Amino acid sequence: MKDRLRRFLNIDRRWLFLLLSVVMIWPIIHPSGIAGRTTQQSVKDFYDFIENLKENDFVILGVDYDPSIKPELQPQAVAALRHLFRRNVRVCILTFISGAPGLIEEIKQTVPQEAGKEYGKDYVVMAYNPNYMAAMTQMSIDFYKAYEKDAEGNTVKGMPVMKGINTYRDMAGVVEITGTGMLDAWVAYVGDKYNVPIIGGTTAISQLGYGPYLQNRQLLGLLGGMRGGSEYETLTGRKDKATSGIDALNLSHMLVIILILTSNIILLVLKEKN
Repeated sequence: MKDRLRRFLNIDRRWLFLLLSVVMIWPIIHPSGIAGRTTQQSVKDFYDFIENLKENDFVILGVDYDPSIKPELQPQAVAALRHLFRRNVRVCILTFISGAPGLIEEIKQTVPQEAGKEYGKDYVVMAYNPNYMAAMTQMSIDFYKAYEKDAEGNTVKGMPVMKGINTYRDMAGVVEITGTGMLDAWVAYVGDKYNVPIIGGTTAISQLGYGPYLQNRQLLGLLGGMRGGSEYETLTGRKDKATSGIDALNLSHMLVIILILTSNIILLVLKEKN
């Protein structure tokens, strides 16, 4: 008995690394949502906001994060765009972050095709604009003073997707996915000032800071990190990268805890027998 216990303690670390790899890879291949047994109210509110949009409504989708936090926020943006397309809402994608256009292009190459949406008719991607304050202010007067061209250099005015859109009064809301302070800017310069409904997605570490915005209804919904993305994917009925990512993290943490507990129990048993 002692020999077997000692062999467990002296097991080759490579077997442990292999076991950990299997535990992490399996949920990535087959996301199941084992961690998503409960749903935060802010995530439900985010889902309900988009679910209650009317067909042909116009929504701005802000994608304001760079590749360093792509694993945490890209799944949120993808899930939100899929949900918007499912509601047959017109979407204007824009960014004020220099590292985001490439990430938007990745989304553009997959999600619209899945939903059967046509560029210029159902959605449009605006050119990168570094001056968010000026753009937000100009859109309140004339959208086309802030955005005359799209990301491909085409004239925006006259596109079917922009029909009837001139100012914030013609929009149903803003969905802002960000790892920066852009969500605060949308609330301060657009939501509070022009009474535009805003929902957002942010990193897990930033989530708690938006509690007052949610309490005051300055934000009507919020996704926080990979967990929020996973819960949102579950609500939309399509479990994807956020779900697989949070499952992999949780299962790997569980495995490490089990190994630590088992090793300590074995050490106690061996000590008592001695």
